[in-house]
Amino acid sequence: MIGRMALPPSSKYLQRAGDLVDDLERDSLTQRLNDAYGDGRIVHDDYSAAMDIVYAARTLGDLVPVIEKLPAAADNTPAIVDQGNLPAGRVGEARNVAPMAFAVAVVGVVLIAVLAVLIAVLLF
Repeated sequence: MIGRMALPPSSKYLQRAGDLVDDLERDSLTQRLNDAYGDGRIVHDDYSAAMDIVYAARTLGDLVPVIEKLPAAADNTPAIVDQGNLPAGRVGEARNVAPMAFAVAVVGVVLIAVLAVLIAVLLF
């Protein structure tokens, strides 16, 4: 599995280490391990060892070695990353910002002209 990551002290696996593992918890970890193995984030030997621990665990504390080594879920990727269709490491074409810059300049010139007219009317 990918490097060991210490659990925060507030983790339920540490705070309630003596609580029995329920089927929902076991199923959740099984799904996370299946996803990690299916995505190639863990190798078969690590997957098999983790599954053995999950199904042998009686308490939440027994699951700590699995939780500490379990890689982050693949679906934690920000949505903007998923939108691209280029291969990894490839950069898309630069956007043409000239039309927007021109529009901003026109609006700026119009606002300055309106302001100049207002000042002229108010002062003269």
